[in-house]
Amino acid sequence: MSLVRDIVKQFDNSDELAQTQREVVESLARLGETKAELFEAKIQESLRGAGGTNSTVPITSILASKKEVHAFTSTSAEHLADTVKSSLKSFVSGTADSIIDGVGGLISEALTVFLGGASASTGTMEEYYVVTEGLSIVRVDLKAWYLNVSARGIYEKMERISAFVAVKSTVDLTKIDFNTFLYLYQNQLTAAHLDKNQVKQALQEAKEIYQEFNGAGLRTQAVHHITRAPGSTAPRSS
Repeated sequence: MSLVRDIVKQFDNSDELAQTQREVVESLARLGETKAELFEAKIQESLRGAGGTNSTVPITSILASKKEVHAFTSTSAEHLADTVKSSLKSFVSGTADSIIDGVGGLISEALTVFLGGASASTGTMEEYYVVTEGLSIVRVDLKAWYLNVSARGIYEKMERISAFVAVKSTVDLTKIDFNTFLYLYQNQLTAAHLDKNQVKQALQEAKEIYQEFNGAGLRTQAVHHITRAPGSTAPRSS
């Protein structure tokens, strides 16, 4: 899975056909970049209503975002998991490798199905995950898009163009009680195929962060009832 801008460099201007192909890839790159910018804005808008107008884990602040536009081929799936985990590790520092590997596995599995098995000419998917980062609990939102490429002379280099956006924000621990958070986080960890000891350790770390933040102890009364768990959004066509 290569960055589209790297694919552009592979086309020289030695003849008219190569120049035309380069212009097509340039146009696709700009389309992907526009999609990524739009997705980033939509995620940030959705986060402002988290825990209120939409039933997802509430946040306090948006910390960082990352946008990438890639060219995808049938052989890219072999390296997708490593690419996702490496990118996630650089985006979420201070998180245990087991959690990164687990969440990275969930994301790569979702993207493999999304990019490798979709039959529609274009599609969009969005999911979010909750992880501990150092002494904080953060939420990572992911939105992805693809478009099938059918132009001759380009297809062998890129079967699909895809745009990915990740946004990291801090979870608002004053608006979600621990039992609700524990339920959501535990389900995510289990889905990530962590063993019992890893799940237990991850939950203990989250509990300590929650207790430290709230000082007086765990709250027993939920301020907001969260109805949609992290990573529960299915891919959809657009």
